[in-house]
Amino acid sequence: MKKIFLLTTAVMLSIYSFSQTATWELLIDTDEDRNVSDIIEGEDNNIYFTGLSREAETWHFNGTVFKLSSEGELRDSIFIMNLDSSVIVNRILPDTNTGYILGVETFGLTPSPNKCGFNLKRIDTNLNITYSSKNYLFPPEYHDIDIKLQYGIKNNLLLFGYIFPVNVPRMFVYELNYDFDSLNAKIYHNDGAILPNFIKQLPNYNFWLVRELHSNYVLLDSSLNMISSKAGSIPQGMNLAHGVKWDSDTSFYLAADFFHAEKRAYTSHNVGFIHQLHPFDSTNAVFNYTGAIDTNDQPAFYRALDFNCKDSIFIGYTKNIDIYGVHWSSRPSWYALVQTDSLLNIRWEKFYGGDAYYNLENLIATNDGGCIMAGTRFDYQEHPFLQERDIYIIKVNADGLITSTDGDVSPIVKEAIAYPNPGNDLLKLRIAVQYKQSVFKLFDIAGRLVLEKNIEGKTSEVNTQFLKSGTYVYSITNNSGLSESGKWVKE
Repeated sequence: MKKIFLLTTAVMLSIYSFSQTATWELLIDTDEDRNVSDIIEGEDNNIYFTGLSREAETWHFNGTVFKLSSEGELRDSIFIMNLDSSVIVNRILPDTNTGYILGVETFGLTPSPNKCGFNLKRIDTNLNITYSSKNYLFPPEYHDIDIKLQYGIKNNLLLFGYIFPVNVPRMFVYELNYDFDSLNAKIYHNDGAILPNFIKQLPNYNFWLVRELHSNYVLLDSSLNMISSKAGSIPQGMNLAHGVKWDSDTSFYLAADFFHAEKRAYTSHNVGFIHQLHPFDSTNAVFNYTGAIDTNDQPAFYRALDFNCKDSIFIGYTKNIDIYGVHWSSRPSWYALVQTDSLLNIRWEKFYGGDAYYNLENLIATNDGGCIMAGTRFDYQEHPFLQERDIYIIKVNADGLITSTDGDVSPIVKEAIAYPNPGNDLLKLRIAVQYKQSVFKLFDIAGRLVLEKNIEGKTSEVNTQFLKSGTYVYSITNNSGLSESGKWVKE
């Protein structure tokens, strides 16, 4: 039986005129494996998001589109499917008229003719498909595809990504008009494994791209010919660009995976972000980062950075991601969110989750000053051997909080976390960056203080080797407003 749970829907008055700030938590828990790709807030204040659905025992994907109210209530959904190929709805854009444009990719489970390709669809606000393009198919040696979709200059559409033959993936770019007719297209057979993640048509009609797996910017001319596959480099050694937001024709903000200088191991990841004033010259880029030295922290996969106002930038990441089992893992993880000003100074940091394996896929800044985070929750305790993810979406206010009508903050919002839990001889602590000092206390089940430690900065380790196995209660506090508590189990 399929089931949909609406966990929390809370509404509070906002400082914004003629509006309310709704904060909520939504878990769509079904018997299928599901994932979120793109998400958008409509002019009607409804929220639309796309992705995939599959039965947990198969690898046949169906595309999905969901519609939520601004209060997080599920209004409608559609499935887009083919009997002979898998379908993922990877992108959604606002249409220049009423409705939305979907970027749909299709592919076979094994290399087979005429299965790998894409099409575009128009839907209205009721999720009715009003128009579909033809199927753009790739040669039979290509069996898998990943697409992105953005607007270019004068409302032309830029559909780009990469296709997979047997060995090296190849980049492709299509420029299409409003009716989804191809104006120009190119597959880059001889230019190496360039996996593009974001594209922008510059004022001179050339094209700027950033690569997914390398720290390089790519430049194409107006006819899509390659000018340079290394036209510039992302500064500070960042890699895997996960979020780009342009604030002018020449400058942009970017979030990416960041290897800290103190962490040379391949498995060490942080979240870096920059403000770059020129499409290719990174000389004067402003830089900052977040993360911790004891976990792998990775930016949200599809979009990790967004803002409506440059003085309120949201950057989201998965804390404690399993880079070897990104989608399904038997470790706890968290959605994590930071807010910065226009100079990338971090104002605050929050954590959400920790009771399952969470993977943040996308975030958007909302018109009321808040933020929506969308991704998946894998309950490895309930079904550890079944690859079944549930969709998990939360809407927070401008302070990163989920609040009730009485102003109470949801317990899923954390400013300090303790892990692993259950643990053994070493307990790790992660404190939000806005708190420079704090105090950790651990009590036994009878309420007796068994351990106390002063913490400087955002990370600390506590030796618990001398403690007996059992359940303990911890608190992490300071005089600046930090107050977190919970249970910790030593095995």
